[in-house]
Amino acid sequence: MTETLNLYQKLAKIRKPVEVMQRNKSGFGYKYVTDTELLAKISGLMDKYGVSLIPTIVPNSTSVLPYSYEKIKGGKTETVNEILVHGDMKYIWVNNDNPEEKITVDWAMVGHQGDGSQGFGSALTYSMRYFLLKYFGVATPEDDPDSWRAKQREAEAAEDVEIAKGIIETVHNVVLEFLSKNPDKQPDVKKLVVQYVKGGDYFKIKEPVLAKKLLDDINNTFINTKEE
Repeated sequence: MTETLNLYQKLAKIRKPVEVMQRNKSGFGYKYVTDTELLAKISGLMDKYGVSLIPTIVPNSTSVLPYSYEKIKGGKTETVNEILVHGDMKYIWVNNDNPEEKITVDWAMVGHQGDGSQGFGSALTYSMRYFLLKYFGVATPEDDPDSWRAKQREAEAAEDVEIAKGIIETVHNVVLEFLSKNPDKQPDVKKLVVQYVKGGDYFKIKEPVLAKKLLDDINNTFINTKEE
């Protein structure tokens, strides 16, 4: 049976494979992810999950203005005259399987070149590139992407520890209250906890799923049964 996904779930599926892309091209003193690589990966995933992206320029928001700045060339300062183009944009995600389901994101475009048409093209190109990078939270580290993923996993692990800690505090309170009324049951509680962690010290549990299973088991074995 084919899994039915809403638009948010589809975009989440697209995000995962592209969340780290190494900067692979240099120019003007910067390193960046090429449009070809970025769009190839994202467009392929959009086709796979049935998602379209419609870029639109907000009517009457575009401005085309002369833009001058100075730069030093050969030890001399010279004035460069270009055309600055900017405007407001909206990027609209559409679920191809349910076209009525859409997500609209406000954005902008800015570009400058030697003439208006080049400035317009530059503005649209950069707008699309950075929209996709920022929308999908794509990291573009200059070091090895595997290193970035390792740091991401460390952060996720730290978050799991905090979640587990909160669950274990509940376990501790439940156990204390139960044993205060049933001190003779301490060996039974210890026997159950040992099944989850060596030595029976539940404070050593760092995985949320394991902590939750222990809490459910304690409740089902001692608390809920007693109340019935």
